[in-house]
Amino acid sequence: MQNLKSGISAFDESLGGLPSGSIILFLGEADTGMTTCAQQILYQGLLDGRPGVYFTTGRSWEDIVAEMGVYGWGLDRYFEQRKMWFIDSFGMKREKVSGEVSWDIGPANLLAKEFPHVVAPLGACTLVVDNFSDVIRSAPFQAVEQTLKLLQANVRSNGGLYVLLANKGIHTDHVENTVKHLSDGVVDLSTEPFGSEDYARKMRVLKMPGAFTDMKVYAYRVGSAGIEMAALHRVR
Repeated sequence: MQNLKSGISAFDESLGGLPSGSIILFLGEADTGMTTCAQQILYQGLLDGRPGVYFTTGRSWEDIVAEMGVYGWGLDRYFEQRKMWFIDSFGMKREKVSGEVSWDIGPANLLAKEFPHVVAPLGACTLVVDNFSDVIRSAPFQAVEQTLKLLQANVRSNGGLYVLLANKGIHTDHVENTVKHLSDGVVDLSTEPFGSEDYARKMRVLKMPGAFTDMKVYAYRVGSAGIEMAALHRVR
């Protein structure tokens, strides 16, 4: 199984990268840097010549472009080269100009509708779904599950990486366990109190194709270069 460079040392130096043809699920709490992880993986893919698609539900594509620019992950040249696309579900929910019809088909329906037209024709690409929890909540879970199986079949056939971001603790056990099961890799991000006024961020790989079952836990921080690992060893 070929591994793809992620740009995050916990995966690249310890696990040899992320496995091509996989769905990687990031489960995170607030302020864990989960979105930064996904953006860093997306940008590394662009550097390596892999097209990128960013499906956003909670912020406009313009805000995401500006946010990535803070880390030096400029997207302008990839737009010009037609290597980078956004599917903006958030934009469909914004208030329309007076006199226009306001409509929103919902994140789940939009993902299912646009995937065969935008993502599938690219072949091996990086897809980020930010946030898959919004997709889950916008439609009956059976329909979401079918869309997830469609993504699974496509990425396994064509290669690349599909990165899903989801919030911990807001879904039923059945829903969360099903999404974990259909994802090839699962990474849990959390924060823990550290000292009187600070907290520590920890990244735990719950499963990953080709990796040992005794997974490592990494301490990390969100710095000027994105996700920066505090140590490449197990945190106990």
